[in-house]
Amino acid sequence: MASDVMSVRLWLPCIKVLGVVADAPERLAVRVASTVSRPRCCDCGTPGGRCYDRREQKIRDLGVSGRPVLLLWVRRRMVCDVCGRRFLEDHRAFEGKVTARVARRLVADARLMPVNAVAGRHKAGWHTVMALVAAYAGLVARHRRRRRCRVLLVDETSIRKRHRYVTVLVNGDTGEVLAMVPHRSSQALSAFLAAQGHKWCRGVKVVVSDGSRAYKAAIDQRLGHARHVLDRFHVIRWFGAGLTAVRRDVQRRPEGSKPAFDRDVFRARFLLMRRPDKLDAADQARLDALFAAHPRLKAAWDALGELHGLYLAKDPKGAMAALDRFADIYSTGLIPEFSDTVDTFLAWHTEILAWHHTARPSNGRIDRTNNLLQVLRRTAHGFTSYTNFEARGILLT
Repeated sequence: MASDVMSVRLWLPCIKVLGVVADAPERLAVRVASTVSRPRCCDCGTPGGRCYDRREQKIRDLGVSGRPVLLLWVRRRMVCDVCGRRFLEDHRAFEGKVTARVARRLVADARLMPVNAVAGRHKAGWHTVMALVAAYAGLVARHRRRRRCRVLLVDETSIRKRHRYVTVLVNGDTGEVLAMVPHRSSQALSAFLAAQGHKWCRGVKVVVSDGSRAYKAAIDQRLGHARHVLDRFHVIRWFGAGLTAVRRDVQRRPEGSKPAFDRDVFRARFLLMRRPDKLDAADQARLDALFAAHPRLKAAWDALGELHGLYLAKDPKGAMAALDRFADIYSTGLIPEFSDTVDTFLAWHTEILAWHHTARPSNGRIDRTNNLLQVLRRTAHGFTSYTNFEARGILLT
């Protein structure tokens, strides 16, 4: 059919229109070619060479007025004059079977939608969309890892609930995901740190993790110079376990009693976990009545309050004073259930008290990322590939 070249404006760099192949209400097809006169050899990088053949390749572009656009790229087949290798011409405006702007649109949509939905919306193959997402995520990850990371956050999340896990690493200063390493073992974390290189590891000054001994082994091995800080949330949960054990013992009634437990103590289980400075007058009065009937519960609540004081203190000296007050309460023998808490603290006291010697870091940013990852997992109806899960996760932040 007759073509009107000037009526077609593609706005693609270094691309010229040779003719309009099809201009119908259901589609628009345009034949194009590169304006680069001397393509570079993909092997030696030398510009120039001899063209010995031309082939048409179909490239999808963004639609115009609701019509799909197909570009027929007259792609040259070249022979390098230097190394003699035969190669296909490349162009920065094209990425595989789509234009670069289509690739950007697919990746942008994949940040908010399942890959299946993106493929259906743009009438592209699932593997095409996923390959573009993985390639772009790889570029983003490499760019992030080249920059210095002063605070490294480490935690795990599940790719399948209670079955398969990944180790998530986040830059604590920027909140960006650096990597999602398969498994949650010492070998997995150690291998990632080794791959980053000695110079990058030396730039890490603070590492924040949960109470995983596997992570601790890898951190001691690869980041021994950095200050290891235990996440505050996990420590407070360990401290609260002692009060929970006391409360469960106090609320029990003799065998055969009905009900089998003290309802007032049970109903106050959430109130007991709150700090004294978070209580109003009514809550304090309710606890005072409960403590009058159960002195052991009062001792346990006071002990937990002193453990909270480790983090409420303004400096390490204040934290040690709060720890001394907890030791005085524990030495009375009223709360033997706190023995596990004491053992845990002794095992991790260096990492717990290191919180005051740094800028008081936490895993809050990585917990936010893990929440987004779980939403992603539900949106995608689950993942079976670690690689695909990592690619989608990196693009979330």
